Amino acid sequence: MGPDDISAAVGEGDEALAEQLAADTARVAARLAFAIGQHRRPGRFALVGAPVSVVFQRAADAEAKPQHRSGRLAPELLPFLVDATMRTRERLQLGEDEDNPYLIPLVLASFYVVDAPRTGLLGPGVTAERTPAVASVAEAEALMDLAGRPGTVALRVIAPVEDEDGRALNAAVELRWDRAVATSPS
Repeated sequence: MGPDDISAAVGEGDEALAEQLAADTARVAARLAFAIGQHRRPGRFALVGAPVSVVFQRAADAEAKPQHRSGRLAPELLPFLVDATMRTRERLQLGEDEDNPYLIPLVLASFYVVDAPRTGLLGPGVTAERTPAVASVAEAEALMDLAGRPGTVALRVIAPVEDEDGRALNAAVELRWDRAVATSPS
């Protein structure tokens, strides 16, 4: 999940695609925001470093080792992230004087979900219509490996943010899908 993957999706010259991706990203992020609602508070948060995204995959075979891929957001994509975040803020009706430190990583994770069918980043079966388990992740746990059951796919986004008083936080959000097990008709 490198910068080129995202750049191809929202690169220069394809404003219509970027517009659609931003709108779809905001829609998905707003739908998943219930999971970070308890972190809503007065003040504002700003991104102070490059967000990192990690895709964890556990094979269906319990003996197989988990795999992961990670990457940072390319600097040229910050305007896209800002646009999608502002659209999400509007959908959530956040006032000028309130924010959520987990909103930026949630928006970026939502972008990856929206773009997953095109890139295959999250594997088969993970789509914007399939609602994942969503949670904010404590800073101490954000860099740990996935401890899910076999067949699990998780996307974790870690974004360094800072409030107006200069307090920093590595806000992390995780989206997790358990692979659907096919069943035969009875």
